[in-house]
Amino acid sequence: MLAAPIARAERTTTVNLGGMIGGVERRVDEATRMTPAGGPRLTLSFEHPPPPLPPTKDTNADVTLVPELIAGAVMDADRGEAMIGVGVRAEVRISQRDGGLFHVNARIAFYAAGRALVVGDTQDPAGELALGEYVYLKGRLRFGGEAAMILRRSDEFMATSGAQHGIMASAYLGWAM
Repeated sequence: MLAAPIARAERTTTVNLGGMIGGVERRVDEATRMTPAGGPRLTLSFEHPPPPLPPTKDTNADVTLVPELIAGAVMDADRGEAMIGVGVRAEVRISQRDGGLFHVNARIAFYAAGRALVVGDTQDPAGELALGEYVYLKGRLRFGGEAAMILRRSDEFMATSGAQHGIMASAYLGWAM
């Protein structure tokens, strides 16, 4: 019996290092207020190679799921809290040769991500939903950004909704190991 081998592209570890800025809810004088916040963020993702540039003027695209490990911190004027977590990105990746108005070669990805986080010294559970994109600058070096909403279960907010909300925008530089 003959069987064809299954082709599998190995995953590569990619490091994304960046920062985020936005706002998080805080309890101030018995009221909930959105306060400015930000912090560093490091993501390790495990990705398949990007789709290759087509040999002639054309476009290649694929869809993939990318697992992630996340570490970072959220800091505001009053406190800073570390966070760690896991997540998955659903990506649409596009490679084009001689495309667009200026006939350039480009590789870009758009994604939606869901993440489970643990935040602060009380290890509060949190969830994050994000939309983002990145563009390859050269080789496997990339620049990207995303917008995210964070929902954190916290004792500080039990008297009201039981959850703390945050909205963050981030920018990052990434590279394949």
